[in-house]
Amino acid sequence: MYLQNKYTRWYYNIVQRAQSRILSQDIYTEKHHIIPRSLGGDNSKENLVRLTAREHFICHLLLTKMTEGKSKMSMCYAAWQMTHINGRPRYNACSRTYAYLRKILSEAYTGVPKTSIWWTGKKHTEETLLKQSEVKRGLKNPNFGVIQKPEWNQKKSQAQIGISKPKFTCYKCGKIVGGKSNLERWHNQNCLLNMV
Repeated sequence: MYLQNKYTRWYYNIVQRAQSRILSQDIYTEKHHIIPRSLGGDNSKENLVRLTAREHFICHLLLTKMTEGKSKMSMCYAAWQMTHINGRPRYNACSRTYAYLRKILSEAYTGVPKTSIWWTGKKHTEETLLKQSEVKRGLKNPNFGVIQKPEWNQKKSQAQIGISKPKFTCYKCGKIVGGKSNLERWHNQNCLLNMV
């Protein structure tokens, strides 16, 4: 399954050391699948190990160098997701790590038809939509009981007049986009996917 290289040896050294040690309760750990679920691993006790946050991140970086083809694409995406939640930074990865992850993620998707990307065209079932709606109903909604007065919206609108909004440039197509969230959602890496 994994390539036979030094990264695989390092990976198994970290895993074996973690399996044989006992950590105190005050040390933060995360559960890690030795064989990732996207590569056929399961949730069995034999396939799970407790790693420190640093070890967990390193293991996911190593997995990008231990795999090839579609497996590498999955591992690149998993490593990238470890640094981000909903497009926002989660861990402060150093600039070299960030550049490495962006590069391998881009290379992994080069030549992949857009239709083969698993999330393209995916729609939530009615059951899922109802569950999502239920989570935000009543007292669970942060805006529950807040009455929006029309003059508030007018006041907010007036306050924005004359304030220049930051513009961002897509590194792939060169288009100038208003708003960082638009840039992250529709351009840069995603723009690269759209152009394949």
